[in-house]
Amino acid sequence: MLSPSNINDPELVALASKILADSGFDIRQYKERPLKRRLAVRMRSCQVGSYEEYRQKLKDDPGEYIKLLDALTINVTKFYRNAETYLAVFDRVLPIILEESKSSPVRIWSAGCSSGEEPYSLAIMWREFSLARGLAMDCNIYATDIDLRILEKAQAGIYPRSSMDEIPQNLAGKYFEVRNDKYHISPQIKDMVKFDKLDLFSRYPYSQLDLIFCRNVLIYFSRQTQEDIFYKFAQALRAGGFLVLGKVENMFGQMKDTFVSFDVKERIYRAVK
Repeated sequence: MLSPSNINDPELVALASKILADSGFDIRQYKERPLKRRLAVRMRSCQVGSYEEYRQKLKDDPGEYIKLLDALTINVTKFYRNAETYLAVFDRVLPIILEESKSSPVRIWSAGCSSGEEPYSLAIMWREFSLARGLAMDCNIYATDIDLRILEKAQAGIYPRSSMDEIPQNLAGKYFEVRNDKYHISPQIKDMVKFDKLDLFSRYPYSQLDLIFCRNVLIYFSRQTQEDIFYKFAQALRAGGFLVLGKVENMFGQMKDTFVSFDVKERIYRAVK
């Protein structure tokens, strides 16, 4: 169960309660300092000076919720971001998953998928892995985010040149079509990914997953909330399933007994059950 709150400021608690009641988004799970920094961005934009005034702003202008969600959720991502992590998964993780899957479709979840670069990169990676081994094995890739607007962008599958900085050029040429200086993901990759709205604080609809990618998402949450989410990830993975975190994220607390490190540098862990 998630901890009830990570914030102590009474005015901020009241604002958090309103946001939770109106939108279902529980900002109480964020670390207090980064939460305040992001709220300050919206409060300056709205020209209000207190959490009470911002609470009234949300009441008077429900459209502000969309801008608030954008400020709270970080949507910075690229294809093959930290390409060395994808290389480690390709070379060392996928062969194990293939061996242990016993001909069942492989199941991968991109948790906090933002605008889709990560799950599409995972689809490309699996496609290349399959082709190299002459496999015709299915791979189901689930991609979730709390932000409906960013999910619409992900489903469109159209990207600016800046999203392509880190993907190997041979893969960019193979899986994208360039039209009007925009990169359109190929239908064969697009069809491999299923997008859904999901709050990481809610119940997960997945089980027996082979691999979860959740990179540079949990760092903004409190330690207790991170531990709660790690526990839920462990429940969603099969025994021996893999979890990939961001380069600055770590496993800690009781979860060290639930996950074992597989690649320290690339923050790859395996679930122990």
